[in-house]
Amino acid sequence: IHLGAAAATPDILAQLATLLADSDKDVRSAAAYAVIHLGAAAATPDILAQLAKLLADSDEDVRSSAARASGNL
Repeated sequence: IHLGAAAATPDILAQLATLLADSDKDVRSAAAYAVIHLGAAAATPDILAQLAKLLADSDEDVRSSAARASGNL
């Protein structure tokens, strides 16, 4: 599933950036997974900053999702 630019509204991207910083590892991982499906449309400064932080996350699944999301942008 590729959501693309149509789904990447400013409100969605702002919420997604917030979810990437959530205290729950499953929420962070799911948010990174959503970024994968938004593609380049999700490459905002806030999203990129949060993904960079997640690359050093303590949870392996979160790091993996963040790496895949970063590579998909």
